Amino acid sequence: MFMLGTAVFAFVCAAMCFSRYNTLKNEGSKTDYDTGGGILAMIGMIFVLLAFIFTGAEYYYQLSDIENIKKFQEIESVYKKKADDLSAEFAGYLAQKYPEHEKKIFDKIGPENVQIYLVKYPEIRASETIMKLVEHINKLQSDVYDQQVKMAGARKSIRLRLRNPWILNFVLPKE
Repeated sequence: MFMLGTAVFAFVCAAMCFSRYNTLKNEGSKTDYDTGGGILAMIGMIFVLLAFIFTGAEYYYQLSDIENIKKFQEIESVYKKKADDLSAEFAGYLAQKYPEHEKKIFDKIGPENVQIYLVKYPEIRASETIMKLVEHINKLQSDVYDQQVKMAGARKSIRLRLRNPWILNFVLPKE
């Protein structure tokens, strides 16, 4: 908006120069106000052109960030589903190993609390398959957090772009 404001200021100054030129010309005086008005009008047009060029580039980046947020959300949901599925597999293993606790404890297993069960039942650490499963669940949880960080970064870029004084903010799409 700053560029547009500067362009409007240049156009107003150009109009004042042209008005002054016409006034002095009608009085018979020789003046160069028409040259000054032309220069100011050209400056105004350059600022308008630059504003549209910058806004066009930022419009593209805005759309790109909005699409990236959608992509990050989809990836995050896939990671969460996969982590939930692996947690159910982990719960199934614990249910086989400790059938007396199955109903009350193992229904509550989620990707975020798999480590707790490794501490409660240290003998399952002996199973290499279970340890790989737990590592994979932890990696998926880490990937979910990474996607959330990327989404936060994209949202920050969108918010900053909407407040940038050098571009025409009303043209940019909102999230």
